[in-house]
Amino acid sequence: MCARSEAVELEVLGAEGGEARVPPRPLRLSLLELLGKLVRRDQPAQPHRRTRHNHRFRTFVSCENERRIKANDREYNAQFRYANNYIKTSKYSIITFLPLNLLEQFQRLANFYFLCLLVLQLIPAISSLTPITTAIPLIGVLALTAVKDAYDDFQRHQNDSQVNHRRAKTLRNGKLVEEKWASVQVGDVIRLENDQFVAADILLLSSSEPNGLCYIETAELDGETNLKCRQCLVETAAMGQDDAQLGAFDGVIICETPNNLLNKFEGTLSWRDKHHSLDNDKILLRGCVLRNTTWCYGVVVFAGKDTKLMQNSGKTKFKRTSIDRLLNFLIIGIVFFLLSMCVFCTVACGVWEWLVGRYFQAYLPWDTLVPAEPASGAVVIAFLVLFSYAIVMNTVVPISLYVSVEVIRFAQSFLINWDEKMYYEKTGTAAKARTTTLNEELGQIQYIFSDKTGTLTQNIMTFNKCSIAGVCYGDVIDETTGETIELNEGGAGGGGGAGGAGRGPGGARSAARARLLEAEHEQGRSTPGARRPTNHHDNTEPLDFSFNPEYEPEFKFFDSTLLEAVKRGDQEVHEFFRLLALCHTVMPEEKNGRLEYQAQSPDEAALVSAARNFGFVFRERSPNSITIEVMGNTEEYDLLCILDFNNVRKRMSVILRKDGEIRLYTKGADNVIYDRLKSNQADVKSKTQEHLNKFAGEGLRTLALAWRPLEERGFAEWKRRHQAAALALHDRDEQLDAIYEEIETDLLLMGVTAIEDKLQDGVPETIANLSMAGIKIWVLTGDKQETAINIGYSCQLLTDDMAEVFVIDGVSHDDVERQLAKCRDSIRVVNTFLPHAGPSASKTGGEAANGARPSPGRAANVKLNAPAVSVVTFSNEYMSGGPQSADSHEPTNDDSNGFAIVVNGHSLVHCLHPKLEERFLDVVLQCRSVICCRVTPLQKAMVVELIKKSRKAVTLAIGDGANDVSMIKAAHIGVGISGQEGMQAVLASDYSIAQFRFLQRLLLVHGRWSYYRMCKFLRYFFYKNFAFTVCHFWFAFFCGFSAQTVFDEMFISVYNLFYTSLPVLALGIFDQDVSDATSLQFPKLYAPGHTSQLFNKREFIKSTLHGCFTSLVLFLIPYGTYKDGLAPDGKILSDHMLLGSVVATILIIDNTTQIALDTTYWTVFNHITIWGSLVSYFVLDYFYNYAIGGPYVGSLTVALTQPTFWFTAVLTMIILMVPVVSWRLACSWTRPTLAERLRARQRWRAPAAAPRTPSARRARRSVRSGYAFAHQEGFGRLITSGKIMRRIPHADAALSALASLPGKFHQRPPTPPTSAAAAAEPRAPTQNLDTVDL
Repeated sequence: MCARSEAVELEVLGAEGGEARVPPRPLRLSLLELLGKLVRRDQPAQPHRRTRHNHRFRTFVSCENERRIKANDREYNAQFRYANNYIKTSKYSIITFLPLNLLEQFQRLANFYFLCLLVLQLIPAISSLTPITTAIPLIGVLALTAVKDAYDDFQRHQNDSQVNHRRAKTLRNGKLVEEKWASVQVGDVIRLENDQFVAADILLLSSSEPNGLCYIETAELDGETNLKCRQCLVETAAMGQDDAQLGAFDGVIICETPNNLLNKFEGTLSWRDKHHSLDNDKILLRGCVLRNTTWCYGVVVFAGKDTKLMQNSGKTKFKRTSIDRLLNFLIIGIVFFLLSMCVFCTVACGVWEWLVGRYFQAYLPWDTLVPAEPASGAVVIAFLVLFSYAIVMNTVVPISLYVSVEVIRFAQSFLINWDEKMYYEKTGTAAKARTTTLNEELGQIQYIFSDKTGTLTQNIMTFNKCSIAGVCYGDVIDETTGETIELNEGGAGGGGGAGGAGRGPGGARSAARARLLEAEHEQGRSTPGARRPTNHHDNTEPLDFSFNPEYEPEFKFFDSTLLEAVKRGDQEVHEFFRLLALCHTVMPEEKNGRLEYQAQSPDEAALVSAARNFGFVFRERSPNSITIEVMGNTEEYDLLCILDFNNVRKRMSVILRKDGEIRLYTKGADNVIYDRLKSNQADVKSKTQEHLNKFAGEGLRTLALAWRPLEERGFAEWKRRHQAAALALHDRDEQLDAIYEEIETDLLLMGVTAIEDKLQDGVPETIANLSMAGIKIWVLTGDKQETAINIGYSCQLLTDDMAEVFVIDGVSHDDVERQLAKCRDSIRVVNTFLPHAGPSASKTGGEAANGARPSPGRAANVKLNAPAVSVVTFSNEYMSGGPQSADSHEPTNDDSNGFAIVVNGHSLVHCLHPKLEERFLDVVLQCRSVICCRVTPLQKAMVVELIKKSRKAVTLAIGDGANDVSMIKAAHIGVGISGQEGMQAVLASDYSIAQFRFLQRLLLVHGRWSYYRMCKFLRYFFYKNFAFTVCHFWFAFFCGFSAQTVFDEMFISVYNLFYTSLPVLALGIFDQDVSDATSLQFPKLYAPGHTSQLFNKREFIKSTLHGCFTSLVLFLIPYGTYKDGLAPDGKILSDHMLLGSVVATILIIDNTTQIALDTTYWTVFNHITIWGSLVSYFVLDYFYNYAIGGPYVGSLTVALTQPTFWFTAVLTMIILMVPVVSWRLACSWTRPTLAERLRARQRWRAPAAAPRTPSARRARRSVRSGYAFAHQEGFGRLITSGKIMRRIPHADAALSALASLPGKFHQRPPTPPTSAAAAAEPRAPTQNLDTVDL
């Protein structure tokens, strides 16, 4: 039984008397009726009225777990109230903005507190201050925040409008009508044309391609730029583009309800009394782009918020920083502190009035509201004084705090936007802070969750190297030194390939370079300088392929020996490239007179492109033939069979005939090919294996190539059995695999290829620096397991220094539980016998500082292979307190005992189950790197939420596609990569950057500065406000607790607005403890943000106690000086106004001196604001009292003319400043922070050379998979059947890679012996902060 739909009330006639049985009411209405009955028990319930329905609505019962759609029938579909195609991401409208925004703002405790305070100040009986002192700042804060919120929402309105006003062609009464996207509804038939975005999730009906095929690009959804294939039903494809037939199409679609599963769709189409099964291959999702297809038609299944794109967008959350949350807590504490002072003053006032005040009524008469009876009169006066003191001392929580915080964040956002070092010239894209409320949170990131495709990688595969018949090609050797030249993009370009230059070789390193590195470490350098061997490799130019008319200008290759072998007709080299040109499922297309390829994976495109540039041009294919051009000569082959790729076979083969000779060409994973080689090839197998290990050690994706000749009779027999297996009704795939196994044996090894999955520039060093900063990086990708692992090694997330890399790929709950238990046991064993080296690390660092060479083995390996980030040593000259440093309590980030874990998507489902959640966390939290592969967008968000919930850690998510949106919204901070994969991630993000490498500058520089500035600002702000406000409390003891203020009302009103606001704003915007270069060179500077060391409850209490002490000194010394004081001319100085002016003046001088001590980076703005504020105090005081006629006229003038004032001011400042300066000097001498040590280093020594950029290519253990195929079975059957071909011979269609389960991960072979040169790769060891030698 299924629940009835709320949209349709099914009328069912009863058997007795024809009465209508009323269907169940919706739950919401039932609850409302129940509530009404409870309120009005005496009123009988009204009987339900019988409602007549259109007979068309009585034909079925709509279930909650399915959706029913009738094509071209809006009236029928309207009954279900399906979502329309209108998109709304904005929060406000013109009408709702003011009430909703004010409601949101008054949810902030401080705003509500000041609103209550303003109401109290409107009562004359209890207020000793004018309401303007609170009203103006409160209105200013609300207005400023409202303007910012309105601007942000206006941007969202613009984005929504841009999308909703896109045009779509819709069929109306058999005619095409152009409408807005927002007007499209479920059930409409729409027409799409080439290069157009898909307006909604549609069921494909027909297309311009043969057999109803069409091609889409899903970059907006998953970041992948390779094309994917979709195919409509044969029955609907016959309608073509006949608008009359399509307009009359009345099929009924019954399908699943809206969900966020991008790779799944289930439904049926009922049309012309037949039922047809529907799956994901027949659906085009919103956000895709139609490619290489002239036109197509489809019926809308999901629209607007129901589309899978929007379902994956996640819910927009209001994000607040940890400092915001701490401030809310502190404000509650401050309010209680204020109330305690008020209660104390209230009690004291009552006692004073009862004991003393009642006898002074002749001089201080009680108000008419106060009873004459002494006891009750004292109680009433004390009660009124409670509110008076709440108003007088309200500045202890100044509303200007929030104004200043918003201004500082706003200015810091502009500094991020204006940073030229985060500007990407290639695309003209600058970094952008899309929110102004999260800047300081960038300085506290503990976990980064990153996408892979398009974020860490460029999604560009480049042909880098190869091995042919035991000869390695691709390395460029320096003739002078004999070293392998490391090519880079900045100089000569990379190893080359389709779509751009790849990075060059990074094989053996020289021992001399390793010795140079050690020497630099012994000198205490932070990071080895960027010294290069004195060779001429910068002048290395890529090879000239212009002899080939079909060459691609963007293809780059540098090893001339391979090109020379091709030109001289080397048979083995020719056969190698001939195989690359023939063994694939790529489709060629003539576009603007230029030959272009469409491949189901970028790997295949890179291989075919490489063959093309070397003169082996793949021209065209038909169902039965392949045509190539070899060095200008056309060769045509009969295509007899394609043995397609899948994740189990991990290889593909083609069987071709030419000139009566039949050959089988195969390419696949090297371990799979090696198992099927003929036994008499020991020499070439051994040499090729060495090259495979070398390529894999450089992070390249390897692929083995082989072939074998076939006899005509044997092939004919095999082909007969192959056709029988292809027609089998049961176990077809298993039978085909067995048939394939028979013929793919006794292969002859031809060689291997090495393709680079091109990383974005600077990814390895960025990850190394962020890891050194104590940030854990998790990669969450939809890519297959082997690819993710290879990228992990390429970008140094996975290294050979790790104790173990775990793989969790169990399918069942029990399998995953068993694997997690095994991982936990392994971690326990390693930690027991190879514990994290705290003392040992210090010892190693000490040995390096003293010039001793590190001992061989593990420690040496770490020393030479750690990320290229600083090794810093400080001598005890600057550390009088001994070896302990400010950061010594933190665990050493030791590479040697680190763990990493790779989790598969289907295993992650079980890991996130409540039963295994704790065990999963127990393992992953002990791992230095975590890679989750084949995960869905929802799983990405769930992983982020898990860490947020369990660790209470600050998280950052970074991605570039729509599949990353939910993860970006779930994290505390979302960063979007504004690349070629669309803008969905950017629109959902808080910050956008053009390249992943800019993330380290965003965090280590801007994030750290923002956090440092905000913390220093808050410490000073609370200090100055307590120093100012608590003076009233001390004065209460001398004024009978009457709520009399020390200062002038005008001074109280403008103290935070004019006198002290600008200096602290300049501090919060411009101050920096170290330069940006130093912040990047020493990532450990970022560590204090992880534990909120710079501002927390302890720091707050220290600031408030310091402020209270200052207020006590500020009041008592002038009070003692001026009490009963006389001027030399005999005039009395002990009046209230003079005392208030003196205390106010010394307070301003103290604030100025304090902020001057706090400022470590002086700019012209700091000088102007700090000294200008001091001058403005005197200017405004004279202007107010003399020009406007204030009550304190002449008080300050009299004070300044007396030597008593200057003596009092100097004495007070000495008492206030000497303890502060002494404490800071003692701390910097005995427990210096890293920043203080670095400033001392820069003061006493020349700055260190710029950090060396680590090579992206690292020698590592052989972990090969990287076979150049898509994730599941290719389109060999479509090619051989002719379904994928046009009716004319040449084809222009692209093939797609459909999602599937990943392949199995194979245990890595043992580490091959590394040469001294390879072991000496220049990577700096871990920073040891306790041995930094100045």
